Amino acid sequence: MMLNGDGLMVGYSFIYGEEENNEVIGSLDSKIERERENYIECMKKRSPIQSKQRPELFYCALIFVVAVFISFILLDLIYPFPESVISGDPWWKHNHRITIVTVINNVNDIDIAMVDTEKEVNNNNISTSIRNKKNYSEKYGYKFVIKGIEDWDREPSWANIPALLKTMNEYPNSDWLWWIDSNLFISNPSISLTSTILHDITLSPEYDNKEIIIGNDCFGINTASFLIHNSHWSRKFLKTVYNPRLFKDFKYEETVMQALIDFEDIEVGSRILFVPLRTLNSLPLNSSCGNDYRYKWHKGDFVVNLAGCEVQKDCENRFKEVMDCLK
Repeated sequence: MMLNGDGLMVGYSFIYGEEENNEVIGSLDSKIERERENYIECMKKRSPIQSKQRPELFYCALIFVVAVFISFILLDLIYPFPESVISGDPWWKHNHRITIVTVINNVNDIDIAMVDTEKEVNNNNISTSIRNKKNYSEKYGYKFVIKGIEDWDREPSWANIPALLKTMNEYPNSDWLWWIDSNLFISNPSISLTSTILHDITLSPEYDNKEIIIGNDCFGINTASFLIHNSHWSRKFLKTVYNPRLFKDFKYEETVMQALIDFEDIEVGSRILFVPLRTLNSLPLNSSCGNDYRYKWHKGDFVVNLAGCEVQKDCENRFKEVMDCLK
């Protein structure tokens, strides 16, 4: 038997002859073809994902995802989340890390102030202040909330406590709330809370337990402007301050806060980060603290306090001075 590239074929030819060899090869080819067809049919039955059903499964999954998303939107329209009820914004937009809170006397003016701050809101100075705060919040993506006075049995200064508590519940995703009186004006909008004042709080472990950031003036803590963490401790602290059965003889809320800080048996002071007053609240030149450089407003300071300008009838001059610095 001769061997070459087709040595096997030569062998078969030698044994069976040419005709017998062709019959054997044809039989083998037919058997291989039948096995291939059986294998393909078997794979179609065992692995439908690899067949024509793959596109159908993909489209079914896509339809399911779209249906779930639409369902969430419809639920928000029918049963809005708390934040959506207050602001009218969809719930998925409420990722503001900081919420700015202020109070104005006339509750009826709130809608006007939020919709069109170009209109006068009871008092032209307050209108200018609201527009100032709203512009600042929009610049940095903060939420801006205006509340009205709800408890007229107390001095107006107490209005910040229920306003903060209500805002904490309405905006649980806000990490920090910045309380700022309506007669305070942001005189340097280039200062960002997150990149300056709150920068160390978020990065340094030594500030992990700080819940309130506030400044002192010549009389003690000044609550016209301060930052408060949206936490269980802060809510409990505010409720304690507002409790009339405990502090019914105190006229102002900052007096109660100062008393709680001074009590040795209550660990409040360790939760408060005291900063220079001008960090959050610079006083005018003719304030009760006089011309002390530690408290009085300087050009470039973050916030100026214009409280009392109505009594001294120099609001226009003070606003003009601040507005000139913003040009």
